[in-house]
Amino acid sequence: MEAVTENKSTGRQSPIISFLKFFDFRNRISRYILREHFGPFLFGFIIITFILIIDFVPHLVDLIVGKDLPTSIILRVFFYQIGWMIALSVPMAVLVATLMAFGRLTSDFEITALKASGVHLLRIMFPVILASCAIAFGLVYFNNVVLPDFNHRARVLMQDINRMRPTLRMRSGAFITDIKGYIILIDSVNHTTSEMIGVKIMELEKKRKAPRTIVAQSGFLTFSRDGRDLTFDLKDGEIHSFDEENPEKYRRLAFTTQRLLVSDVSDDFKESSDQFRTDREKSSQQMLEDIMKWETGILPYRVKISELVDNRLTEYFSDSLPVSPDTLTTDIIALKNLARIVEADSRVISREREGIRMQTKLINSYYVEVYKKYSIPTACIVFVLIGAPLGVISRRGNMGISIGISLGLFIMYWAFLIGGEDLADRGIISAFTAMWSANIIIGAIGLYLIYIVTSEKSPWFIFKLTKGPGRTA
Repeated sequence: MEAVTENKSTGRQSPIISFLKFFDFRNRISRYILREHFGPFLFGFIIITFILIIDFVPHLVDLIVGKDLPTSIILRVFFYQIGWMIALSVPMAVLVATLMAFGRLTSDFEITALKASGVHLLRIMFPVILASCAIAFGLVYFNNVVLPDFNHRARVLMQDINRMRPTLRMRSGAFITDIKGYIILIDSVNHTTSEMIGVKIMELEKKRKAPRTIVAQSGFLTFSRDGRDLTFDLKDGEIHSFDEENPEKYRRLAFTTQRLLVSDVSDDFKESSDQFRTDREKSSQQMLEDIMKWETGILPYRVKISELVDNRLTEYFSDSLPVSPDTLTTDIIALKNLARIVEADSRVISREREGIRMQTKLINSYYVEVYKKYSIPTACIVFVLIGAPLGVISRRGNMGISIGISLGLFIMYWAFLIGGEDLADRGIISAFTAMWSANIIIGAIGLYLIYIVTSEKSPWFIFKLTKGPGRTA
């Protein structure tokens, strides 16, 4: 009691009480900052999701028109498509909430008051960064567990709807998944004659333990009279598959003609189940396992090319070909035979190289999807880093400005992702660079703006540093 009385008489507080008050002050700031973000985040999430839904509705109407589908099926298609919309809406809603909250706090001079109280801007941002990290981790879980299942169910359901009418649309240069159990890629299609050039078919029948790939130089597609069966008449190609009993063994069968029959294309809606999953229907761990298999599948192509080149070099260049007047006719025939063999070998090498190219393209696309599952959630953190200083600089917390800046940043971010994905599929840049370059660039800009706001310097001061000594800005 005497110690307490002495403190009161001297006007000083206990260090423990001072620390508790300071800690409570910090907690109140954190809770207040997070409350300011909650409303704009929820509102932004609803608005952005609604915009994505409006954009999807015409496609859904075009899919179901004239098919007399029950309402329950239409609602299920719509529900499963919500998955990818959530994956895009959450990062953008984080950006909108950060811009609005910090813009309002700045316009009401609350940021100025906190800074005058000795609270650094990074300390104000700290609870928001923690919340964005929690959202990012949740979104990573969503992208690896929930979203693949939603995408899978949506694809299977839409395939069942597409099979209600035998109006298969063959598109050049695009993967076709309308036929259950098959993935088809065609270089060019003549819709008048039904002739196809450059046909690649991956067959995924349930009775097979491992898929097989059919590659043909040309072919024709025909429907049966009742429209229920499809027939692919393929020419000059190969069938690639793994041994079902021993997956380590690889099989390749060349053919001159091959007929592939796809039966039971029904006009009535029949819901089916499909165990096969595309890259967007798998978790990152599943895709990494598939990548290892595809990388193993490239080895037979390279071994075949290496063996063929080595054998030909040993056979034809170990000894010189004699050319003399007495044997001139024989030598000409031998050279012609050699030219035919070289031409045949070049075709074989071209097919092997095409196989390597297809496998490499598939591997790159899988790596892109793996990195995408983590780069998009990380954008939640990146958008906080750039949204907070932009909100302080703009000094306004209205929805219009926040949505406008968010759209601009997100368009730039998405352009990086789409362009990077295309470049990665072509093998021009790595999948990591394609998916993470946007986060790195926008994050760096955000850190620069944070430094500008905390140091109260002009955003263009860095250009003044580049001027030589003795020159004025």
